[in-house]
Amino acid sequence: MFELQRINGLKPEEFRSEYVAKRKPVILENAIAHWKAVEKWTPEFWIKEYGGKKVEIDNKHYTLGEVITLALSSDENNPAPYYRNIRIALEYPELVSDFSPESEFCLPNYFLHKVFSPLRTSLFAYGQNELFIGGRGRSFPYLHYDVPGADTFIHQIAGEKELILFSPDDSKYLYPKTGAEFNVSSIPDVENVDLEKFPLFRNANKIKVTLKAGDSIYFPSGWWHTAKMLSFSISLGIDVANQYNWKTVEGFLNKKAKAKLSVLSPVFLMYLKAGKKLAESN
Repeated sequence: MFELQRINGLKPEEFRSEYVAKRKPVILENAIAHWKAVEKWTPEFWIKEYGGKKVEIDNKHYTLGEVITLALSSDENNPAPYYRNIRIALEYPELVSDFSPESEFCLPNYFLHKVFSPLRTSLFAYGQNELFIGGRGRSFPYLHYDVPGADTFIHQIAGEKELILFSPDDSKYLYPKTGAEFNVSSIPDVENVDLEKFPLFRNANKIKVTLKAGDSIYFPSGWWHTAKMLSFSISLGIDVANQYNWKTVEGFLNKKAKAKLSVLSPVFLMYLKAGKKLAESN
């Protein structure tokens, strides 16, 4: 069984040479200790400041106060709705200062360059921090690896979350979908797999890790993952593109573009190539 290291006190440049360059996932302790969010983002804070905000989760309507209250009493038998993939700079721009400056471990990130600002919108999350709030027993709905094929950081702000990971080498055992959803597994529940329907899954190496408040996890492009809340949980996730993974990112986005943009995909690829040159020169 492959186990992830937990590291503390490593300098960002050492992290990049030892883990990013070598494409090794790892758990970082105290990488976000400077963020106000770690102390500030309590359930009481969200209810007081945003309890009346109307939100939609899985085609159902709630107030955010209702979501937080349900998440606090959530359990395996009655899991609360999962408020997920929220582009926080767009939905809660006033809270960006609570997780600024960005962790140095997440830099450089080409997607933060102004040339890629069209990809940081309500439609795309490239280079954006995404917010996840859930309760005990609630899981992310599917196994996947991230659009846009970049490296991923998940920062645990509050509570505990269990991540289930699979290496890119296990892709052939995870039954990827076809077409535009090639980065999503056809297996509906990796904790309860029908091995008659998905026999190759028995060859996959499942890795489980627990993130506690203050932890960050890094995993490279193409690592399959899903998550389950072990308690009331708040986390932020961001995808990072740089010199270590750009070839993979470009290949991923080219494949997505061909599936979704058809004849316009070459134009999009030209934009990516030009943008990368500008981003790496700054």
